[in-house]
Amino acid sequence: MATTYKYTKLQAVNIILSNIGQAPVTTLSSVNPMVSTALGILNEVTTSALGEGWAFNTERAYPLLPNIDGHILVPENVISYDSHPNSLHDLVTRNGRLYDKIAHTDVFTGEIELDVVWFFDFEDLPQPVRNYITVRAANVFAGRVVGSSEAVRFGQQEEALARAELLEYETQQGDYSFFQSSDGTNPIRTYTPIQVISRY
Repeated sequence: MATTYKYTKLQAVNIILSNIGQAPVTTLSSVNPMVSTALGILNEVTTSALGEGWAFNTERAYPLLPNIDGHILVPENVISYDSHPNSLHDLVTRNGRLYDKIAHTDVFTGEIELDVVWFFDFEDLPQPVRNYITVRAANVFAGRVVGSSEAVRFGQQEEALARAELLEYETQQGDYSFFQSSDGTNPIRTYTPIQVISRY
């Protein structure tokens, strides 16, 4: 699937505003409180959607190396991570770095491999992902800001369609077969990260 047109964050915010009949804006730095609210909800939904872990933002066995002090710092754009089932480590984040609950230490002598789910900026996302996030954010915005159940009900069908298009994109990108994806994992989503890092 080749897609060349992609929403900008400004276009996404204007779509969210239009869902409740608000006029479009020309900049995200507008003093209009509706703009900052729409932008906040867009960021919130982006994090939530990416946290599901898709083919484009999930890496298996991603290597992390300790620094000179033996500490492994968790990159700021990591939403969640998990160690391999056969790993000898039970890892969590403490003070921004990995901590091994089995060895009771945050000092490591070698490379650690993790399955990582990454956060990316909205404008770095594939268009099917941007579209789903925008439609979902528009519904959340309508429900929270004006309490419009009618607008939310109207948007639910559009959101379901956007979700279906996203899942189709995911299937193509993940090269899934009935039994496994291209990286050897089960295409039925059972990925449950042991550590989730909140960005908000």
